Amino acid sequence: MLWIFLTALFASVLIGIPVVFALGIANIIMLWIMDLPFTIISSRMISGMNSFPLLAIPFFMFVGEVMNHGGIARRLVKLADAFVGHITGGLGHVNILASMFFGGISGSAIADTAAIGGLMIPPMVQQQYTPAYSAAVTASSAVIGIIIPPSIPFILFGIVTSTSIARLFLGGIIPGIIVGFALMLTTWITCRRHGYGKREENRHFSLKAIWLAFREVWPALTLPVIIVGGILGGIFTATEAGAVAAVVALLLGLFYYREIQFRDLPRIFLATARTTAIVLFLCGMAMVSAWLLTRARVPFALADLLTSMTDSTLIILLVCNVLLFLIGFVMDLTPAILILAPILTPVMSQVGIDPVYFGVIMCINLGIGLVTPPVGTVLYVATGVAGIKMEALVRSLIPFLVTLLSVLVLLILFPELVMFIPNMVY
Repeated sequence: MLWIFLTALFASVLIGIPVVFALGIANIIMLWIMDLPFTIISSRMISGMNSFPLLAIPFFMFVGEVMNHGGIARRLVKLADAFVGHITGGLGHVNILASMFFGGISGSAIADTAAIGGLMIPPMVQQQYTPAYSAAVTASSAVIGIIIPPSIPFILFGIVTSTSIARLFLGGIIPGIIVGFALMLTTWITCRRHGYGKREENRHFSLKAIWLAFREVWPALTLPVIIVGGILGGIFTATEAGAVAAVVALLLGLFYYREIQFRDLPRIFLATARTTAIVLFLCGMAMVSAWLLTRARVPFALADLLTSMTDSTLIILLVCNVLLFLIGFVMDLTPAILILAPILTPVMSQVGIDPVYFGVIMCINLGIGLVTPPVGTVLYVATGVAGIKMEALVRSLIPFLVTLLSVLVLLILFPELVMFIPNMVY
């Protein structure tokens, strides 16, 4: 049944059918083979979308839209510049640190790329960084946006696998920081090698500059504190945290920074609604697939197959990650999580791998797929912002991809890096 499902799905995608409709075709074929009524599609879609945790997605997407329009992203870049702008390759480091700040609020790699790229790529080009290198730093650091909490992929994974979203958020803190510093090290090495960012070495570290930038942006920095602190303290759920963050971000944009006008709100709400509708449609159709595959006992058969091949949990995890990495080349992050998480998570649980740990690893792995051709959506955003060709961007991305994969291997070899905070808190 798994081969029938995947063959129908990928054959439909390869001939140009959108993923959500390709899922529908695969589901119809499975229903026909299993001799089940086609009305299951509508009923399971509705029940799949009728989920309280899913409300977190439009809230965090709304926060990202408000940050883009409300000047918050620009102020985060200014704070990052005060911290690391004086180091060799300073603007590259600013780009990465700003992505860490932004990702800790919006939870979206694409929003990160659009906002930070629009602010950072032009000044990087002016300072003699090549457009392709500037876009490569922006694209690779955008992956941090789906690791540091809040994270929309973590929310999706938690919903389709019934895994604690709060624990997933906590599991992403250390890996997100490691990815950020690893990319900074890569930036420092490549900038020294190519001579980028020499002008910034004349600057000096200044506590006064940090204070001035912090004083301007501190209200926006309360958002990750509200989100993570509220969840940790048991004050509200991830969904309620998204709602609170949306209200606070809107109030900041309207009344504190005053860069959003009431006439801008319809455009912001419409952009949020469009993205949410796409995700919800995918969620509903993927829930049908998950139910059918579970009814066909595919996860259990897959677990039996893997355990019959090897007794090593590490090898099973490595095989699974190679599979996810290859799928990341041809499928976007959201449908990949919605389709594969319900299949693979029971397999991992059966061989003794914590669902929280696997969820973090899976999202990071598929997040790397966002910056690999031919389907990497972040690549298309970065090329559009930088005005360059895909081939040039991919060449400049190679050292950063190596860094991201190295961090992924590190997390596979040392699971404690992911599980330390979740196990400490819960």
